[in-house]
Amino acid sequence: MLNGGMYQNTRILDARIAAEMVRFQFSDANRPQNYPAADGNSGLFCRTKYNGTRVGHGGNDPGLQTDMPASFSGDVGVIFFINTSLAGPDQCASSAIFNAIWAWAESLRATGAAH
Repeated sequence: MLNGGMYQNTRILDARIAAEMVRFQFSDANRPQNYPAADGNSGLFCRTKYNGTRVGHGGNDPGLQTDMPASFSGDVGVIFFINTSLAGPDQCASSAIFNAIWAWAESLRATGAAH
């Protein structure tokens, strides 16, 4: 769904489907009561994340954390799976690892090394 459904000049997802997957679904008129505007917005597959700076999808189970955020421009994305506790020092370490990977992904995009 990144880059409008294109990868290396090859269409892998219809552009209309890619756009619908990331189109935010909530307006002031149809916002669920349990999803306040401060929490951002949600699409069919994703929602705003990281204080509204990215969009993606994630989840967790005991001992496992997953996340798949992308920049709003769709030119940087990370898929992150880690076996970890969801609290305490493990959560801090997990966040630090993710932030380092995100920074690396942004640097790849900035230098043109990532396609």
